[in-house]
Amino acid sequence: MENKLTTANKVAYGFSDFGNNLVFVAATNYLMFYYTDVAGLSLAATGILFLIVRIFDAFAGPIFGILVDKTQTRFGKVRPWFLWMAVPYAISAVLLFSIAFFPAGSRLTLAYITYAVFTVCFAGLGTAINAILPSLSADPNERASANMFRNVLGQAGGLISGLAILPLVSMLGGTNNAKGFAMGMGLFAVILVIAEVFTFINVRENITPEQEKPVPLHDSIKALLPNGPWWTIIITNIIIFIGVVVKNSSTVYFFKYVLHNEGMSAIANSVSSLAMIVGAITIPFLIKKYPMRTVVIANLLVAILGQGVLLVAAQTASVGSAILGVAVSAFGLGAAQSLMFVMTAETVDYGEWRFGVRAQGLLTSVSAIGAGLAGVINSEILARFHFVPNVTQTASGIMGINICFIYGPALIDALCVISILFYGLDKVSAKMHADLMAKRESEMNEGAI
Repeated sequence: MENKLTTANKVAYGFSDFGNNLVFVAATNYLMFYYTDVAGLSLAATGILFLIVRIFDAFAGPIFGILVDKTQTRFGKVRPWFLWMAVPYAISAVLLFSIAFFPAGSRLTLAYITYAVFTVCFAGLGTAINAILPSLSADPNERASANMFRNVLGQAGGLISGLAILPLVSMLGGTNNAKGFAMGMGLFAVILVIAEVFTFINVRENITPEQEKPVPLHDSIKALLPNGPWWTIIITNIIIFIGVVVKNSSTVYFFKYVLHNEGMSAIANSVSSLAMIVGAITIPFLIKKYPMRTVVIANLLVAILGQGVLLVAAQTASVGSAILGVAVSAFGLGAAQSLMFVMTAETVDYGEWRFGVRAQGLLTSVSAIGAGLAGVINSEILARFHFVPNVTQTASGIMGINICFIYGPALIDALCVISILFYGLDKVSAKMHADLMAKRESEMNEGAI
């Protein structure tokens, strides 16, 4: 069993999230804007769409997790899913931003279909990215290092996406935004496929095949239900995803309608990605000195501070302050969110240590639900505050945008501080990994005999 990972292994793992974020960040940041301002769908219809599709999509992640746990191929149990999901996810991304080419009366129906397919494909690829981390190494520090590469390259994908999508729309579509969005996403989709194939070719599952036999569903549930640390992490992760997506989806609205500088939204998204990269880079060094829970709490407090700077920016209409607030908030959130994936891998080990079942597919598959709920929350808030696209906003509309971009994310970060207090694996981590190491060495010796 390999604990030490090469830099090439870590880079290959990172490219999985690079391709994923290149597409997902564009969809997260601009899909609601595309629906309302390009495709001409009403805000109310968009909100119902997000709600209905995401209720359905809530089951997709766990289903993929169960399928991963049952997968057994010569390439491993998780690794093949990078290959299997790459092309479907890429095609779904292009179709997602193509509904404006069709007659207005059919666009809402097409939005339901394309958005449902996209979210299912995203869940499949996201499950693979999360589920393979526990199999890369049994060493928490190696996992943290690999996850740092994932976050750095993932945020680089988000950075390129946030910085490039609107210029690509303008360059490729001219005055035709519908054409620009479709062609821009087409370019991102090609890069996505290349990135996922690169990951498939170069990553390895270093937990031996004997330890990774297909896990029956009832055993997976057995490892999930009483796993207290997993419940703490998954609840915190869901809340974090809600905050991230609510805020990212409202960035373009904040800069367009509150600060009256729509072009700066791309710069803000890029600054956010850069700051999250810097935050993620600090994690492998911090967890060598401090407990994981302490590091998460400290960085969430930094994120809340950044939201306070954004409040000042909204009150003073200062673009400079807004960019600073975005950077501070993203730094803290990037570090906290990065560590959450490492802590999720810890709960997989805990399930094996405490209950004798290693159900990494199911245990790592649920966090993306938060991203789905966020779309519903965003559109519902804007609708309730009477936001109307492409007009000067009333005070009520401005307040709705500020709730999505400033107040709501600050509240969500505070809730995460409370929820992560219940995480207690830091105290038993050393003993847990020592026991599991001894168990695996014993299994390997028995197999050799």
